[in-house]
Amino acid sequence: MNQNSSEMKILAFNASPRKSRGTTDVLMEAFIDGAKKSGADVDKHHVVDLDINGCLSCFTCWWKTPGVCVHRDDMDWILPGITEADILLIGTPIYGRNTTHYLQKLLERTFSFSLPEMQVKDGQTSHPGRIRKFPLLVLVSTCGFPDLNNFAIVKAMYPTAVHILLPASQMLYNDEGKEYLSDFLEAIKLTGQKMADGEEIPESLSNRLIVEYSDEMKKTLIESHNLYSASRME
Repeated sequence: MNQNSSEMKILAFNASPRKSRGTTDVLMEAFIDGAKKSGADVDKHHVVDLDINGCLSCFTCWWKTPGVCVHRDDMDWILPGITEADILLIGTPIYGRNTTHYLQKLLERTFSFSLPEMQVKDGQTSHPGRIRKFPLLVLVSTCGFPDLNNFAIVKAMYPTAVHILLPASQMLYNDEGKEYLSDFLEAIKLTGQKMADGEEIPESLSNRLIVEYSDEMKKTLIESHNLYSASRME
């Protein structure tokens, strides 16, 4: 990017129904903290608080009112906001091995960004883009299981995004877990800062954005969860 960090615009959407009480928000705020250090302008929203209707597959935005959806809701300002942003930061916990329906509902409405024609590019069929540019995408995702394979679907949905992935995110609820994840959290902040400065993310840093536990650590996490779960039974 060839713009000053003070002009960098970040539009952020947390798709967790737990909003600021959840672990997804902790990671998003770490990225935002780093970005703000570089003077980025950040506009963050909790999707659960927004009025967003699901796509009707009516194709009105293709053939009747090109680029304009039939719905009148908060997407009226979200869609232009996406086109004006330099970075789109989205966060979702994994429910049933997938994104939350809050995020899916928002992103499926970006359908109006596509033209109806089909094209083949790099061996893949797609629709040409209607908009001039789409912002850089940063995906923050958390889950309760300690295995990385729980992110398979969300990674496949957003393969070009910068991935920030935390399995067993309940680790963030205690000081020992936060200490264990301290390098991961610092890496998120540094990524926010570098992206707000328009810098590329080196592989050495992107590798720190995905937490992978040893088999021994996974066993400890599972045992800890099961003890906690048993204590919650009435």
